[in-house]
Amino acid sequence: MFLKLFLNCFQNNSQIGLVLLVLVIVLIYMYNTNYLRIVYYLSKIPGPKSYPIIGVAYLVIGKTHAEITQLVIDMINKFSPILKAYLGPIPLVCVSSPEYVREILTNHHGLEKPWLMTHIAVDVAGDSILSAQVPKWKHNRSKIVRGFTPNILKTYFKVMIESSLLLSKKLEDKLNDSKSFDILEYLSKAAMDSVARSTMGVNVNVQDSGSTFYGAMQSMFHIAFDRIYSPWKLLDVIFRLSQDFPRFSQDKKAVIELAEKIISEKRYQKTCINNNDNKSDNIETIDKELSEKSLLDILLEVTKNDPLFDDQQLKDEVIFMIIAGFETTANALGYVLLNLAVHQDIQNKVCEELFQVVDDFDRKIHLDDLPQLKYMEMVIKESMRLHPTIPLIARKLTRDIKFDEYLVPDGTTVVIPIICLHRNENIWTDPLKFDPERFTPENSKNRHPYAFLPFSAGPRNCVGIRYAWMFMKVVLATLLSRYEFHTDVDVNKLEHEFALSLKLLGGHQVRITPRRRN
Repeated sequence: MFLKLFLNCFQNNSQIGLVLLVLVIVLIYMYNTNYLRIVYYLSKIPGPKSYPIIGVAYLVIGKTHAEITQLVIDMINKFSPILKAYLGPIPLVCVSSPEYVREILTNHHGLEKPWLMTHIAVDVAGDSILSAQVPKWKHNRSKIVRGFTPNILKTYFKVMIESSLLLSKKLEDKLNDSKSFDILEYLSKAAMDSVARSTMGVNVNVQDSGSTFYGAMQSMFHIAFDRIYSPWKLLDVIFRLSQDFPRFSQDKKAVIELAEKIISEKRYQKTCINNNDNKSDNIETIDKELSEKSLLDILLEVTKNDPLFDDQQLKDEVIFMIIAGFETTANALGYVLLNLAVHQDIQNKVCEELFQVVDDFDRKIHLDDLPQLKYMEMVIKESMRLHPTIPLIARKLTRDIKFDEYLVPDGTTVVIPIICLHRNENIWTDPLKFDPERFTPENSKNRHPYAFLPFSAGPRNCVGIRYAWMFMKVVLATLLSRYEFHTDVDVNKLEHEFALSLKLLGGHQVRITPRRRN
């Protein structure tokens, strides 16, 4: 009876039908969760006024993505260290105290990812370790970490150097150009080439070819994460009716085809050693010595008799590793270079250290040089403090957790606003000032270990931390030894939006000139 009534409403008036559909889904959600108990305990936690069904949506009506992002940051800061809010009917708790954050990230009852995040993540990277439930995440991560051991990372170094040198060559076209350009696309393509060649052992050749992979991934990210700013699109039935869905499907198909080609090429390498007959326009084999030790080789070996790691799972993990390897790392580098372009004195100090370590102008940087770049590391950390690559992370509690006098019930989604944690004036003096000296050993020793989380923390932290550090230092050393970076950007007027990483609206606009070396 109800179904017939609903279908009639939907056919006669699609808007009424959609409203009814949303109400039905909300009621089902409430029925199947610990909803009333969560609402009861969250009522004791401070937060902005929420209304039934819409939550705090009234606050964002008519606002741009940048305005919504700033509103969220301001709201979290206002109610810090803990607040509750409702995204539509979904209850959220946000914690921004380092001690509260530690309680979540180190607690085995805080490992699960919430529906709000997994729903988007599955659209982008399938059921990979980014979004998988804890049992699958533990099983798959134990395989993937084998591709990021120190000895394996050493084999990736050659690829990082080659990708950064090609990046440097591509930037020559921008030398002495008075017009600023967004360097992020150059960094992203270099990072994608590097992560595919090193961790997958296959050359996707994004920097040199007219590959559609990069554009498809960027478009897919934008559409997927736009759903958070348009919460009604979180309902698949509505998203599928939107004008974004055909483009999203096309982009996702291109990304899946990339993963399938990478896996196929790798299997071809392993069965037909040095046989180049199966090359495609965008993917080609690389030397066997380099590809033998890739993450993908390791995964193919350790999972070949694993029923829990089938071809679909392999494909999902390949997509995630490429996305994680290029999107977040390139974005972090973009912010570092922009900050150095603004702060010329700090850029000069980084280069002084670099030229002391690499004293021969024509010498490529060596792996052993990287640990000596102490000040460069401080600069990267300070840039990632001000502009964290991942601005927010979220977890779903699987047991009640108490934060001082507030009890947060089992089933609650808890959000950790890394961007607010990194700009907390109770932790950081003059928090909006760019000051790498914050990260000297002396200034760091008494800081709370969960006050700075550039790669998250705890058991479910970033699996590729060491890879990211290596790649960022290699790229910065390569570019800063050749180019001086300048900008007209006013860092006090930057606008951001939340996406897979912290997106800078307007891009990372810089100009480059030849590096003058005394």
